[in-house]
Amino acid sequence: MIARPSDATDAPRDYSTISPSALSLLVMKSGSSIAFAKEAAALLWKDGRIPDELAHALTEENARRRLRHFENRYRSLDRLLSQAACPNVLEIGSGLSFRGLELARTTPTHYADTDLPALATLKAELVAQLHPAPLAGTLRVQPLDALDSKAFQRTVASMPDGPLAIANEGLLVYLNAREKARLAANVRGALAVRGGRWLTADVYLKNPGGSTPTVGYGRSRAFIDAHRIEQNKFSDWGEAERFFNGAGFDVVEKLAHQHPLHVRESWALAVRV
Repeated sequence: MIARPSDATDAPRDYSTISPSALSLLVMKSGSSIAFAKEAAALLWKDGRIPDELAHALTEENARRRLRHFENRYRSLDRLLSQAACPNVLEIGSGLSFRGLELARTTPTHYADTDLPALATLKAELVAQLHPAPLAGTLRVQPLDALDSKAFQRTVASMPDGPLAIANEGLLVYLNAREKARLAANVRGALAVRGGRWLTADVYLKNPGGSTPTVGYGRSRAFIDAHRIEQNKFSDWGEAERFFNGAGFDVVEKLAHQHPLHVRESWALAVRV
């Protein structure tokens, strides 16, 4: 069963300037074996002509390295979801990733796939074309501002009973310390009631010694600077762990990203009892 978006709730802040990155990521991922990425890109750009403002994702000198980075990040979150084996999944800030469609297609998972309203609407339209047939599980594509505590609680309450995995990739780097704390409080409140795991592929460190970011030249670099992505990363692994511990979580699994600079990991978190 596929559920279409419901009406969006009022958001305390507009994060829509982040949304274009989802299109850029889809352009890159269309060159990988990630589920539905190539098919979704073909639906969006039927003539095969990528808009100029997105074509840089394929032509910049570090495009291949960026693809490896984002594909590794995607696969690491898949692995944590498989290990958690929760019957319910809430993905926040999911962009144009179709992980939820693939899991609902192949397993009885109840998957709530969420992002800001415009992206949720676009994704629902794509999902209806990518897989119109019945699914093994349930996929709900709907808008959610993950920092809105009431909307977050309503979304969690609308899901079936049972443990819950709350998943994200490519979200925390857009949030400052205060916003990260708000998100962590929302996640902890949900998992304290439901049980389950917070699975994040977003444990990023600032680049050592102010070195060139591992992803970002040209327009991508301007986007990174405008959204203060480098400043929003953790200074070191100790700071990252202190943040999650202080928010009421224990780190139960760490997946290291194989990169010479070792600047990203994916973590599974459990509510501290």
